[in-house]
Amino acid sequence: MDLLKYEHRYWKKGIKYIGGVDEAGRGPLAGPVVAACVILDPNIIIEGINDSKKITPKKRYEIFQMIKEKAIDVSVGIANENEIDDINILQATFLAMKRSVGNLSISPEVLLIDGPYSDIKLIKVENIVKGDSKSASIGAASIIAKVTRDNIMKQYDGIYPRYGFSKHKGYGTKYHIEQLIKHKATPIHRKSFRIVKDNLPDYKYYENNKNFNLLGLQIIATKLIKRNYVLFDKKILLDKINDTIDFRFTKNNKIKFIKVIINENNQCISFGKNIIKDMDSYILNIKNIISEKDLNKEVSFDVILIEFKPKNKPQITILNNEKIY
Repeated sequence: MDLLKYEHRYWKKGIKYIGGVDEAGRGPLAGPVVAACVILDPNIIIEGINDSKKITPKKRYEIFQMIKEKAIDVSVGIANENEIDDINILQATFLAMKRSVGNLSISPEVLLIDGPYSDIKLIKVENIVKGDSKSASIGAASIIAKVTRDNIMKQYDGIYPRYGFSKHKGYGTKYHIEQLIKHKATPIHRKSFRIVKDNLPDYKYYENNKNFNLLGLQIIATKLIKRNYVLFDKKILLDKINDTIDFRFTKNNKIKFIKVIINENNQCISFGKNIIKDMDSYILNIKNIISEKDLNKEVSFDVILIEFKPKNKPQITILNNEKIY
């Protein structure tokens, strides 16, 4: 099959910027739906592009890298689990697609979108059923969306290790459902699924299982991942002051160290020292951790308080947000 037949039809008319759009993650019980938009270069052939589900994970990642390097433009759009619950998965998928198109650096002249219909009105659209196996642009978008979402779920696996997100990526496997019933739903589960709604934890559950400390760390880390930070390390020991920093996140040229202080019903239950008094000592220790190769990056240290009280949503307060260099 000629995967460029749709593109050639427009290229012959002098239309250069054709955006292929596809999504990943409509069916899982947890995590976001991710859409991607890719504008291929008419003069560059990227071998191996196809429906992302038909490619091995290793090959998919290799092609993902090639698309990022050789396409004219690549972007993603994400709708998280809260948006999915609020507006339903179909509308959240449309929202993610709109965001992916809006995040492009170059304005596409026409869009090829996977599926029988879409909700983009300001740009000419051609909807193609099973388009990820019929159009190279859509196939490329399916690979970008799939790899991007898989990477997000691998990040969440480091925050919620009991659920096996790295293996099933949030889909409703037997193991996932068993863990969901055993450990209850996490903040990234989609409440619009009955199995999730039936297993939502309440305040008493966290209180009885002494899980507020873990929940506080998970909530803060999840917020960073949603802001496109990548988890680099956890529980970093500071030998000289006998304490730990909870997370080290990276994003482009930024490094962010996070210390979380957790209060449950006005009582501090944090790991390590409860209150940071000598900020200079923490900052000195952080500087010692950063290697020479990271000196050209922006480094900051955040101290975040999260408070849990019955019948109230968790309250988050930034106690310190200091740029180190």
